[in-house]
Parts: sequence; structure tokens; C-alpha cells
Amino acid sequence: MVVNSCCHRAYNIKGTEIQIKMFDDRLVFETPGDLPGLVRPDNIRHTHFSRNPKIAQYLKAYNYVKEFGEGIDRICSELETKGCAIPSFHVDAFILKATLMAEWTTENEFDRSSTVQVPSNYRPSSVQVEKLVQLMHDEYLNVSKMMELCGIKHRMTFRDNYINPALSDGSIERKYPDQPNHPKQMYRLTEQAKVWKLNNID
Repeated sequence: MVVNSCCHRAYNIKGTEIQIKMFDDRLVFETPGDLPGLVRPDNIRHTHFSRNPKIAQYLKAYNYVKEFGEGIDRICSELETKGCAIPSFHVDAFILKATLMAEWTTENEFDRSSTVQVPSNYRPSSVQVEKLVQLMHDEYLNVSKMMELCGIKHRMTFRDNYINPALSDGSIERKYPDQPNHPKQMYRLTEQAKVWKLNNID
């Protein structure tokens, strides 16, 4: 992840650097720069675009990488082999944030029923997710209603900055968890998000 951040950050952005933030339940890699070319959070694993081709060539020449464009897919494959959750990606302003959850916080664990004990160290992974948690309640909502609550009009922006990271950090859950693309898919707060909201929001 560190090598990938060094290779793909936008070096024209001044005043900030690559940051690695360690929490009890996750690592967050913050890399200056939006996603380049046709790369988006939902296709980042298999869509390749080199922002800094000379740096990429240097890294390959000195064996920091094996093949061009394999970084994210290789990271995900290694994690999947070990039974771990793959990173989630979202863009916050001009910073790309990659969140790598601890092994015990896999998506399957977050999808368990509400009778499961709530992890005490849960918190929303971004300002956008925290806003979503503040505005949602117990009932299931469709995407249109969620966008209306948050004041967001662009569906892709809402998906990348709100829904995907909220699913990844366990803030919301699907009504049809085994059918992510269900035409009537809806979302609601998880038990841990409701507990966090109760204890942290006035």
C-alpha cells in the first residue's frame, strides 16, 4: 500500500503528504490526488492508469513492483488468500483514502444480526459517513431518500463517498445482503452505528 501511494500520488498538490493513520480496527492510507483517468473506487482493482510513469518504471527496475498495474489487484488477492477483507476506497475532497480493516472486522461480521455484541471501538470512517449516520434512523431507506437527506444530487458521488465507505466500516447494512444489486435495495444503520450515534450525537 505504501509503495502504491508513492507511485500514484499527485505531486503537484502541496501542503500535504501521504499519511498512514492507524486505529484499533483499521489502517487508513491517505494519498493526495483524485483518481486518475477512468479509475473509480468500484473499478480500481482492474482499471490501470499511471499518473507517474517514470516513478513506476523506477519502482519496477528496482523490484519494488513485479508488473505494471498489478498493485491493487495483488494487494486484494493476497488479503483474500488469507481470508481478510480487501481495502475500500473513496475520495474525500482531493485525498484518496484506502481503508484496510482489521481481520476481525470483515464485511461478514458487520452483516451479522443485531443480536451480536457491538464492538466498542467502532466509529464512522469519514466526515461523510458520520453525516449519514447522524441523518439516518432505524428504518430502511432507498438511495434516493438517503441522497435527499444528505443534500447530494450526483448518484455516483453519493455511492463513492457515502454508501461504499459506510458499508465497508459497518455503519449501514443492506436489506438484501446476498443481492447487492437488488432493484429494491435499501439500507439502514447497523446496531453499532446506532449505539455510536446514541453516545456521540446530541
